[in-house]
Amino acid sequence: EQAAARGAVAVMGEREECNHIPTHIRVPDIRKAMAYAAAVFYGYPGKRIKACGVTGTNGKTTVCYLIKRILEKRNKTTGLVCSTIYDTGKETFPAERTTPESLDLQRLLFLMKKNYCVNAVIEVSSHALALNRVDQINFRVAVYTNISRDHLDFHGSMDEYLKTKALLMEKLEGPLSYAVINLDVPEFRQFFGDFSSSYISYSLEDSNADVYCADYEIKPDGTVFDIVTPMGTKTVSFPLPGRFNLINALAAAAAGLASGVDLDNVIAGLEDAYPVPGRFIPVVHGQPFGILVDFAHTPDAIERLCQSARELTKGRLLILFGCGGDRDKGKRPLMGKAATSGADFAVVTSDNPRSEDPLSIIEDIKPGLQGNNYEICPDRQEAIRLILEKAQSDDMVLLAGKGSENYQEIMGKRTPFDDAAEARVVLSGMGFEPGGKTEEL
Repeated sequence: EQAAARGAVAVMGEREECNHIPTHIRVPDIRKAMAYAAAVFYGYPGKRIKACGVTGTNGKTTVCYLIKRILEKRNKTTGLVCSTIYDTGKETFPAERTTPESLDLQRLLFLMKKNYCVNAVIEVSSHALALNRVDQINFRVAVYTNISRDHLDFHGSMDEYLKTKALLMEKLEGPLSYAVINLDVPEFRQFFGDFSSSYISYSLEDSNADVYCADYEIKPDGTVFDIVTPMGTKTVSFPLPGRFNLINALAAAAAGLASGVDLDNVIAGLEDAYPVPGRFIPVVHGQPFGILVDFAHTPDAIERLCQSARELTKGRLLILFGCGGDRDKGKRPLMGKAATSGADFAVVTSDNPRSEDPLSIIEDIKPGLQGNNYEICPDRQEAIRLILEKAQSDDMVLLAGKGSENYQEIMGKRTPFDDAAEARVVLSGMGFEPGGKTEEL
């Protein structure tokens, strides 16, 4: 009825009939059919572009940005679809979700081809794989970052989550297609015999990997490391700090090599990288302590965030976090454990409670909280004020969960909210101003 009211002259669906529209195409699986119809309509752009898919629990967006930089070093225009932006080579659009629905994704790929893009880097969520959003795309490279608990409200179990992630490998096409595997993740090793395409492995320190790190030094303004590859060993001056960003760099380097980029251009792409919105982003406002805004919203991501921030911190490590509503409840106590175990002090607050009561979400977090090094403050704005007022010289404050998100969703309504902006307001109220004396992160 809605389709007819909006002027549709034909309907495709799984039900037997549609009385309101005479032309009705019945299909057994509407999601597969939608992807196929979209591909036909736009001229199969997913089969005419060199697509690189990136999946995993954490690090996908950063790896996508890094791969794009590497591919562009060969003067190859590259499109990007990820959770922060859709870039078609000439136009950019705000991202509505990590991986768009198939109809939207095929349109983006069509625009990329129209804009002379040779490559497309696509962040592929587990939902996208389960819901056929990336059907009708021939991937040349499939990158796996890591795997940890997430989205079990949708997948039901870790086994199903892992099986869904493995579906990306089935979409590899052609004799020069590769899966790029993180050798430091035991769960990924079972994939090696499950697909016919070749694979390239990477690791932080395992010399059995094709691409690994022989030596590294993590600094506040970046990381210097020696990368070992089948094409030789090079020293890289990588501008993004943090151990997890080093692992992301190795993943991107392996993907670049899998895509046929020479080692010199791989290194050039990494050295020319820039921060990804909402990922390990400093807030500098004249304060004598560090502040980092990050998207970390899973137990594993919180743990990695704390580890990486600890390496840059002279004083205490403080973290603010919450758990999203209407999502996997089982990870909530694990988030609490990761935060209170990894930091010296934690503030538990709200992070998009959606239709749930924020206090109920916090009650689910409580069983995982360790010791008594935490406070609870459901109002995120007040929580930011609380944690910043507790920070002392040389401390590091982590504002986790939102990253580049600019809203707080409560009872179906999104209201403007930006962690970095809120932090600056509090800092101004504390007497700090930009340009004041500030310790480096």
